[in-house]
Amino acid sequence: MKKILVIDDEKMIVDAMQVILEDMGYQVKGFQNSQDGEKYALENDYDLILVDLRMPEKNGAEVTESILKEKPNARILMITGHPTDPLARRALDAGAIALIKKPFEIAKILDFLKG
Repeated sequence: MKKILVIDDEKMIVDAMQVILEDMGYQVKGFQNSQDGEKYALENDYDLILVDLRMPEKNGAEVTESILKEKPNARILMITGHPTDPLARRALDAGAIALIKKPFEIAKILDFLKG
């Protein structure tokens, strides 16, 4: 069973992702606090990590940089309502595999779980 970690400060996004992806047979863990999510990502292995770009405390680019520094093979997918935000480029430069614009389609996320 593939494991997915969701880090997004919006409870509605985390809850929706958990419900939808668990219904499709994935194991999903979600965090609204970016630092808690980052810590958990460093302590556990996931097939895909979804990280929101704009969050309080620590933004998605910082979380991505931190996770990939310790786990260079982690697959991180950025989700954002602001695709032109300079932080999006920073996250991609750090090694995020792609950027998905909110509101997003689950099918786009599933594409990254294939293979």
